[in-house]
Amino acid sequence: MGNLKEIRTRISSVTSTRKITSAMKMVSASKFKKSQDILTKYRPFYEHYQSSLEFVIGNSSPVNNKYCEQRKEISNIGLVVISSNSSMCGSFNQNIIKKTAETHYQLSIKYPKAKIHILCIGKKATDILQKKGLDVKHFSHAAVDKPDMQLTKSIFDELQEMFFKGELDMIQLVFNSFKNAAVQNQTVLNFLPYTVHKTEGFVNADVIIEPTPIDFIQKILPKFLLYKVHGAILDSTTAEHGARMTAMHQATDNATEFIRELTLQYNKERQAAITKEILEIVSGANALKG
Repeated sequence: MGNLKEIRTRISSVTSTRKITSAMKMVSASKFKKSQDILTKYRPFYEHYQSSLEFVIGNSSPVNNKYCEQRKEISNIGLVVISSNSSMCGSFNQNIIKKTAETHYQLSIKYPKAKIHILCIGKKATDILQKKGLDVKHFSHAAVDKPDMQLTKSIFDELQEMFFKGELDMIQLVFNSFKNAAVQNQTVLNFLPYTVHKTEGFVNADVIIEPTPIDFIQKILPKFLLYKVHGAILDSTTAEHGARMTAMHQATDNATEFIRELTLQYNKERQAAITKEILEIVSGANALKG
């Protein structure tokens, strides 16, 4: 009977766990839907903003802007790593840590004399990378809980200040880009300096830009870079909620299957115990007759 009691305890424990994972799945599903709606509306705005900027740059003379300054020598590189603040989201954080390590290695090969600085948005990346012995600077972790343009702007202001002061010669963003609830693409984007891409189809287009293309670029480029950081945070947050929802769905299904197996095992053990007792009673009765 001791074994039956142990199985009942395990069934009770797994049932409680299933209730928790099921509740977390529903909460994540709600957050995922809201975050996905925001991202879906944000992407067309960002893409139109980007195409407008590139259109003007394509029709302008060489752009001389402090955000586009290419340093002759790359001495300091910043990797801005965006992760989550909490766990229970499958391999979401491990994948971004792995991508960060790959990017770190590639940059160290390409720029052997450069020092690579890790700048984190999100507690998990900060904790994991610090445990690996890396020197990590972190920004406001609240930016990934509830993405807000004001919080993003404070991060952007710090990044651009570090770039302008020469503390960083190059900055890249590393984050999970949202594809669907079950799939996240680990993405690395060049952030600063902004690389100007001229498109041949845009050159000499009959477009009037007021007051001048240079003024337009000077006003629009900083905003575009701000929106680029915010877009990466929105992408990462949506991907996180999707990953957690999927992980909790799988955990709930696994718990259900485990309960089914334990219940089957319990019934077999109980039937065996009953059969054993019956055999003992019959054997005792036969012994008394003899």
